[in-house]
Order: sequence, then structure tokens, then C-alpha cells
Amino acid sequence: MELTRHDAGACAACTDRPGACLRPGGLELTDSVVDLARLPQGARVLDVGCGSGATVAHLAGARGLRVTGLDASAAQIVRARAAWPGLDVVEGRAEELPFAAGSFDAVLAECVLSTLPEPGFALREMRRVLSARGCVILTDVYDREGDGAPPRPGLPSLGRREAVEALLAGAGLEAESWEDHTGVLARLFWDMAGSAAAPNGAAPRGRAVAPPPPGARPGRRLGYFACVARARVRDERATGRDDSNTGRDDRDTDCDARDTGRDDRNTRNDDRERERSAP
Repeated sequence: MELTRHDAGACAACTDRPGACLRPGGLELTDSVVDLARLPQGARVLDVGCGSGATVAHLAGARGLRVTGLDASAAQIVRARAAWPGLDVVEGRAEELPFAAGSFDAVLAECVLSTLPEPGFALREMRRVLSARGCVILTDVYDREGDGAPPRPGLPSLGRREAVEALLAGAGLEAESWEDHTGVLARLFWDMAGSAAAPNGAAPRGRAVAPPPPGARPGRRLGYFACVARARVRDERATGRDDSNTGRDDRDTDCDARDTGRDDRNTRNDDRERERSAP
């Protein structure tokens, strides 16, 4: 099944319902990417765009992670707290995370970045709140191939893989792993179409995707990726060099201080010698 940009927007159509998780791959894909990131139990995780809290509740309960959820919608936060009393969820924007630097071991953003007007800003904020060895975990829509046409309104995508990697680099991150999961996107479209067309909500199978209308320009083929990204190695090395240079500067300062002390003692000795030799 080929998905083109003539299909409905994937992430824009996915909203969590209390107790449910409606997005490409659902919680099964979430578990897969958490495994990919090798997060230990007790790791501090921020779920950006948590919706009504299904993923936060799952990761905290089934995976033993310390999870905080963030969503820009006050209504979603209310739903999350109603569905799971005591769930750690806060209202806020991905572009202005209300957390101190280094607060989390991982930041999770599933089907979020492609819906934002400035995904680069959000990625830089995610990088800021990461611990030194932390990671950003992404799943989202991208263009597997296409004609280079700009995105059409209502059909969000982060662009080609090269564009996604450029966004990561701009935030000081690089992908350590990348997986294509376009099959989960295809399945979601089938499920959405089946829910609308069939009384029992069964997904249509064995049916071709309707072609674009006559005269429409070729669309981009949509895909869905999972990615784990960490701070770029050269950035970490630069930080290490800065620390080393600071240490050297401190040692040089200590040496200068010792030399100054020696000079003072030599001056006092010269003064005493002159006093002895005076008539």
C-alpha cells in the first residue's frame, strides 16, 4: 500500500482518548522505541504532546519509568487527571518547556513535531532539558520519496529523512538509530477508513487506495519513522575540551601564585641582606 500526501494527515487525525491510544503504532510502537533507547527502570522521561495521558500511564505502570506528561491543551490535561488520578501531567508548550536544564534522561515525542510550526525550536528545548547522556525519542511522519513539492495545508510531514536529520543537527543532536515503520501508518489509515465506512468499525482489507483526482500533481509518499537521537559526539568533546582548558587555566593560575610567592620571599631576603651589610 502506497501512502501519498493526498491521504488524510496522520498525526493531525490522532487524538488520545482516556484509556485509548490512537496514533500510528499505538503503545506497541511506544514499547518498541523505548526498548530501542535502552531506558532502564526508573529513568526520568518527558512525554511531549501527551494528550489524555495514555502513554504516560503505560510507561509509568508497565515499564517502571518516572514519567511526566506535557500537553498544550488544558482540556487534555484535565482528561488525563480524571482518567488517572495522580498522573504527573502539566500544561505547556513544546517550544518552551517549563523544566530546568538536565531534568530528564529521555524526551519522547510521538507524532508531535510534524504538527508544530517550528519543530526546530521544540527540538532545541528537548535537548536543553536532557541529562548529559540522555536521548530524544521520536516517531513521526516523513516523506519516503516525492517530487519536492512543499507540504500542503493539513498534511503535516517533517520532510525527507535528510530534513529530519538536519533538524536534529540544528539542535545539537544526531540519530543513533532509525527505523521505518510505514506499515503502522498504513494500518491506521485503514482503521480510520473502516471506522467511517463500516458499521462494526472493521478495517477494509484488500482494497486499493483511491487515486488522486484527475489533474492533481503527484504527491509525496508518506512514511512513518522511529528514531533515537543523542547529543552529537563532537559537542560532547567540545564540552570536555572546555572543561580541560578550565582545569589547565586553574593550574596555570596556581603556578603563577606560587611564582609570586617565591618572588616575595626573594625580595624579603634581599632586604635582609642589605640591612646586614649596612654600616
